[in-house]
Amino acid sequence: MIPIIILFVLVLIVLLLPLETLHRNAGDGTDNNKAVPAPLPCELQLVETLPIGLSYTQNSPKFMGTYEAWKLLLDKAKLTVDIAAPYWTLRGIDVNDSSTQPGDHIFHRLLANGDGGKPKLRIRIAMNKSQESILHADAKILANYDAAEVVAVKLPNAGVLNAKLWIVDGQHFYLGSANMDWRSLTQVKELGVLAQNCPHLAHDVGKIFNAYWELGSNGDGTIPSQWHWTFDTRYRLGRPMLLNVNKNYTMQAYISSTPVALTTTGRTHDLDAILNVIESAAEFINIAVMDYFPLIINGPNVQFWPPIDNALRRAAVDRGVAIKMLVSWWPNSHPSEDNFLRSLQEFSQVMQHVDIQIRRFIVPVNDELEQIPLIRFSHNSFMVSDKIAYIGASNWTGEFFMHSAGIGLVLADTTLIESTIRTDLFKLFMRDWYSPYSLALKRNLQI
Repeated sequence: MIPIIILFVLVLIVLLLPLETLHRNAGDGTDNNKAVPAPLPCELQLVETLPIGLSYTQNSPKFMGTYEAWKLLLDKAKLTVDIAAPYWTLRGIDVNDSSTQPGDHIFHRLLANGDGGKPKLRIRIAMNKSQESILHADAKILANYDAAEVVAVKLPNAGVLNAKLWIVDGQHFYLGSANMDWRSLTQVKELGVLAQNCPHLAHDVGKIFNAYWELGSNGDGTIPSQWHWTFDTRYRLGRPMLLNVNKNYTMQAYISSTPVALTTTGRTHDLDAILNVIESAAEFINIAVMDYFPLIINGPNVQFWPPIDNALRRAAVDRGVAIKMLVSWWPNSHPSEDNFLRSLQEFSQVMQHVDIQIRRFIVPVNDELEQIPLIRFSHNSFMVSDKIAYIGASNWTGEFFMHSAGIGLVLADTTLIESTIRTDLFKLFMRDWYSPYSLALKRNLQI
């Protein structure tokens, strides 16, 4: 009997091993030059949070609010909602201000999923592992009331889960800079993208969430040395997905991620995605970020980290690409940041054809709001060139690309038409650039 069992096991191994190899090869990105057969359906639009009181001219471009986008996703949900976010502070329990209401509303919509007698969604939450209980209190309440399953993700090298992501029914998703924080709905400037009826791209985004979920389920922060093939992707830089966007035009798209240990087979690392946007630009690059400096500052020793800075200098000097940067300025901005920004901008003084302009984006604050911590700043993380739009969640500093879990969406025009999501992002940037909240970079800028 034993020899027969052994023989049966050997036969199974022989039969299943080629199947495993087939699946892995299908997702490892080796078919880079293979044409995508047809555009895949996807409805895309920019969504943003404009802090209360921030106003623009009447003819400025306007976009759906983050709060409305999240409500829409909850309205559409029939089976599943997956949310990745560093922390959960939707309830304004320690703040007496009406601007907390949208966050409170989203929290109670999620909490109602735990009510008995109602059709129930499967809500999964992946958040950063933290010792500060206030940062995960809301998520823990959702878990305690059986409204959601919650895991805390621990990363090595003091890395954090920094992605901000919703996925609904494997069909719709939000990706952007907004935290699960009431401030991100009313008091902090945020930028993201809402995708509806976009199953193929949502499925690819879901693989990244599933990696977070598996890592959080482990509990000890151990990252697999080899991820299972089900986490692999076919779509990346060199082999993007072709989308039929809003039934109107086509774009190439792929999802990037960080850090390297969480960038599974076939996936493009977020830094490589950003560098490619910079290196492929022929005319201009516009960047809006919260923080920018070529350092890794969180760790035992400060380290120089110049890949993005060098790429921008090369684009400006070697190819004459015009660069505009909007960098947030608020009390928590790093003291060294101005030095690096001025160094970059002063390249324009070296050669006549070099055009690098940098401005600070300042969200006005009054005496009353000044008492509330961590509000009234721009948290955007995006870039738009003459060819490509990039929307992410990371600050542009070394530790976010080297150690933290982030995600980005890259969208490239395939034809020159007047209105695409890339041109929308360009218009949004220029609206901010010429707004009264954008101030020229100068020494000793005061808020």
